[in-house]
Amino acid sequence: MFKNVIVGIDFSDCSYNAMLHAVSLASKLNTTLTLLFVVSPDEKIVVDSVSKENSDIITYAQKRLAELADECRKTLPKEKVQFKIRMGKPSREINTEAKIQGDAITVLGTHGCSGFEEVFIGSSAFKTISGSSNPIMTIREGINIHRDLTDILLVIDSSRETLQKLKIAARLAKAFQAKIHLIGAYAEKYPEINKIVDANINFAENYLTEKDIRFEADTVENTRKADAIIEIARKKDVNLIMVMKEVELASETQFILAQFSERIVNRSPIPVLTVPVDTSIYYSKEQ
Repeated sequence: MFKNVIVGIDFSDCSYNAMLHAVSLASKLNTTLTLLFVVSPDEKIVVDSVSKENSDIITYAQKRLAELADECRKTLPKEKVQFKIRMGKPSREINTEAKIQGDAITVLGTHGCSGFEEVFIGSSAFKTISGSSNPIMTIREGINIHRDLTDILLVIDSSRETLQKLKIAARLAKAFQAKIHLIGAYAEKYPEINKIVDANINFAENYLTEKDIRFEADTVENTRKADAIIEIARKKDVNLIMVMKEVELASETQFILAQFSERIVNRSPIPVLTVPVDTSIYYSKEQ
């Protein structure tokens, strides 16, 4: 699992911070690292005092990417670091590159958003997540790169997709020797739902025990609010929150994104890894 790490670069401090996290991931997971810069077709990209002409932007980007790649090679083997420039809409091109490489995890820096922007516009990072079929790690600007990945938070609820996070969480925990915090999300006044949560927690505990991964498990009520999860993560001092790219059934064949995971990505000061859902679980064998 995971042969490639891709990090979106736009030469901002935010994307540089994401690059440092990506280097750490590539090192621990023993993968290749791709620094990816996307030239927007609407020519709204302005890099320092460089002209908006695409040719000038590309020349500038090639020089800067080469410099950043050399910096990454101080930690990673030379042959495992590359950089690319793609033309088009950033969210689409980032996901296209991930599909081409396969078995990839994408790392993006994000400024996050809230209020009007969150409801009516959404963050650029989440727009990439929306169209992605691979896991994406989002990192808010200002996150301290010197903190090792030591504690991972997984919310386990009663949904059919909730346990799909386990395999990736276990892979990361093994690579970083991290501890996993399982949080069982109880539903107030719904004991039958809570029984499903208990069963899922029990499955997760058995799975992690077999993998020889350190963990602890707690249950809390009413955790479907993003701010509540973020507060739990702060109290437990975790440095990664894992969520599913939740979907809701819109029709017999179409799914739409749910708001919970989007709000976690937009609001969390802690890095978030969003895992795509295998939607085949929603269909019966007869279908």
